[in-house]
Amino acid sequence: MTPSPKFAFPSAIACVLGLASPFFLVEQDSPHGIQPHPRVLVSNDDGWDAEGLQSLAVELSTFCEVVVCAPAINQSGKSQASEMFGKGLTITRVEIEGVEEAWSLAGTPADAVAYGLLKLGGERPFDCVVVGINAGANVGEISHYSGTVGAAMEAAGRGVLAVAVSQQSRSGFNQAARFTGRFLGKLLENGTRKGVVYSINVPRLKAGVSPPVVFSPMGGRYLNIRGFSKEEKGEEGFAVRAKLDFRAEAPAGSDTLAFLQGAITVTPLAWDWTHTEALASLKSWEGEWQE
Repeated sequence: MTPSPKFAFPSAIACVLGLASPFFLVEQDSPHGIQPHPRVLVSNDDGWDAEGLQSLAVELSTFCEVVVCAPAINQSGKSQASEMFGKGLTITRVEIEGVEEAWSLAGTPADAVAYGLLKLGGERPFDCVVVGINAGANVGEISHYSGTVGAAMEAAGRGVLAVAVSQQSRSGFNQAARFTGRFLGKLLENGTRKGVVYSINVPRLKAGVSPPVVFSPMGGRYLNIRGFSKEEKGEEGFAVRAKLDFRAEAPAGSDTLAFLQGAITVTPLAWDWTHTEALASLKSWEGEWQE
């Protein structure tokens, strides 16, 4: 049997995956059975025609078979919400340069991933799902609101390797796309845990400068809602608008602090929300409820 090729990285991978290091493929025996062209579903929450998704899809196409299924319009802040329950959603074939197959779904980011995995990956399952590149960071507790992270969680909950990618800048996504390609290759090479989303956040980059990469836990906030302003609408009632506070709360050791200090952060997020310590404490109450 011909051995499957695997992804190999230069020694710079030990130097926190410097952006200046080239990503490449070589033919070697693969203990993980990695295929030469992993099948990857790409999605986002900014809409299928967003620059970040297109940069990501084109980059991953250099070593993966890429299929895109993404929301028809911007769906930022939708977390893992779904519109599929009892509602028909329109899906349309679209064209993205450099990508052989792309679809637009009139639903949430999580809906797009669910459809992609179950329908587009039905006969030939995807090896992983990559969501992004989001225009705006998703470090710390903001991750709970993120449609980018929520879509990746949809994949993680279905047992599929999931990566969420966000960046601070709202334009110029090529460097973040290249880093994501190398990081994904490393994950595929080494094997991953099920039920995990690998959340990547890329700070504003300077030309020719390779930022450090920090693997850190989720923590802190760089954006808070401090209240609401009110606008009267006459007989219609009134409208409210959130008052946003960008004074960051960044605990030591958190992804938020590392990100604000200029590092690319990678944070593994869990599908399972169970608080094991609290559950252990509750277990001692079980006998009290029997009459």
